[in-house]
This record gives sequence, structure tokens and C-alpha cells, in this order.
Amino acid sequence: MKWIKSRAVLAGLIVTAVATFGSVAAAQQRELILSGFGGAYDEAMAESVKSFEKENNVKVTIIPGSGANNIARVRNKEIDVIVSDPVFALRMEAEGSFAPLDAKLIPNLKALHPKAIYSDAVIAANFGAYVIAYNPAEVKPPESWYDLAKPEYKGRIALRGFRPENIELITLFAKLAGGSERNPDAGFAELAKIARNIDVWINAHADHLELYRNDQIAMSMWTDGRIAWARDVEGVKIQGAIPKEGFFPLSSTLSVVAGRPNGELSQKLVNHLLSPESGVRMAEKLGYFPTNRNTVLPPELQAKLMLNPKNIDDLQSADWKYIVTVYDQWQSRWDREVQR
Repeated sequence: MKWIKSRAVLAGLIVTAVATFGSVAAAQQRELILSGFGGAYDEAMAESVKSFEKENNVKVTIIPGSGANNIARVRNKEIDVIVSDPVFALRMEAEGSFAPLDAKLIPNLKALHPKAIYSDAVIAANFGAYVIAYNPAEVKPPESWYDLAKPEYKGRIALRGFRPENIELITLFAKLAGGSERNPDAGFAELAKIARNIDVWINAHADHLELYRNDQIAMSMWTDGRIAWARDVEGVKIQGAIPKEGFFPLSSTLSVVAGRPNGELSQKLVNHLLSPESGVRMAEKLGYFPTNRNTVLPPELQAKLMLNPKNIDDLQSADWKYIVTVYDQWQSRWDREVQR
């Protein structure tokens, strides 16, 4: 009898151990991989997701990514949710890499500003505002994007090359001349004029800052958050002006990678990153404007941002679903006609 009881106890211990091991394994599997931009952006997201981790018993691991690394990670299904931009995100969506966003799991989708919705798999969590930055000691506040091509500013302008903001500028100039994304000739022609005034093509924000610090340039295109940082933190003589034709979004998109094991939880993470609470945090840390219309920023914080609920409709945005289909052609044309 003792032997039988011992066997029963031993069997119970084994069952308990197996169950415990299974629970531990299951807990280890509840991890989401979130690909961000690195630096301050990822640090802000790390603070934001703490409450999500606690509420959902999940570990959110944030890894920085860019360019080819992101493409490989998405194609290999190594990440769950990716923070990106419309160019990359819509190109990956066209490959079938992303899952449609589920409004039942992401109720914050209903509160998004229409300009933040690029497709049923790509949406923007927040916007920066690309405006004209200028040195007020040298020039009057610019009123138009066309001011960048004025002869008096030759050698005093900087831009960042073939990037989304300059694609937006090409599209805007084309539309103002009666063209469009499908007929961008006038846009490329105007950028070629601006290129004659370029002193340097900028590669990084730190370089941008030093150009103003060293009085090497008088105007450029930069985001409102970076302008505020350069002025208020770094003490550089710089201001921002919204041109009369409108301004462009620096868009931080969110997408869920298809085929990963925790798809429902990934959708819930997107909902969390779209929440008003997350929006306020990103505005505080980075100076980005939240796309959730239910977000109310404290007055002192809103006063620091150039983008606000009253002017968000002035954001100009190209048809990015079309742009990504001609992106490589446009880049070749840029290299031939603009940044030669």
C-alpha cells in the first residue's frame, strides 16, 4: 500500500511539474517584438507599454530597426508590430506582409484623424510637422515653399535628399501647377530650382543643428519638434513657419506583421499605442502630435507644437499607395534632375 501511495504521490508530482513547466513555457511565449526607430522614440514607447505589459501579462521587447533590416525582419516574420513610415509600410503591405487592422480589437481606430489612415493595414500613431525652419536674425519669416528657390538665398538652404518630405514637396508643387503624382514634371522642375540654392544635403538631425549653430544656412525644411529642440534646448537662433500652401506630416506608422503567433495581442498593442495616454506621452517626450482625436494635450504642451486640432487639415499628403509603385523611378529621376 505504501508503494502504491508513493507511486500516486510521485505521479502527482510529475503532473504538477509538467503543468508548471507548461505554464512557464506558455508565459515565455507571451512576448511581443516591437520594431521602433531607436533612440528617444523607442525610450518613449518603452515607458508607454509598461501598463500594457502589466494588464496583458506580456513582455514587449522593443528593437530598433531601419531600411534593409526591417525588410528582412518583416519578411522573415521576426517581429510582431512595426513602427515605420508610409513609404516602407505600404511597400511591405503590397507584398502581403501585414495583417488587416481589426476594429474590434483596436477601437481607437474609430477616433483617428482621416489623414492618419493610409490603408486597412497601415495607420499613423502620431505626426510631426515639416515646416520651413529659418534663422530670424537673417531672414523674415518665409511665407511660401517657393521662397526656397529665391535667388537671394543661394548657398543658404539645406534639404535632406530623396526622402518622404521632399516627395511630398514634389507632389505639392506638381498639384499647384495643375499636375499630380501621376504628372509630377512641374514638381521636379521646382525642386531642381531649389537645388541651385542648396549649400549642403543633410544626412542627420545633428548635422542640421550644427549648420544653424555655425550660421552656415538660413533656411531648411525641418520638423516642428526638432526646431523647438534646437531653439529651446540647444539655444540656436531658429524659428519655424507654416507656408501658406500647407505643410507635411512626419508620419510614424503602425502595422501588424501577418503570420505571427500572437496576432490578437499584437492588435491590442496597436490599440494601446493609439490611446490618448500614449499620445500625450509621445507629445511630452518627442513633440509629436497624436492622431487620436480624443487626445487632449495640456495647454502648455500644445503651445509648444505647431501642429494642432485647428490646422491638422492643412497637412498635405501625397497618394502614397501610388507613390510606392513609382518610388524607384522617382528616385532615379531625383538623382538625374535634382541632387546631381
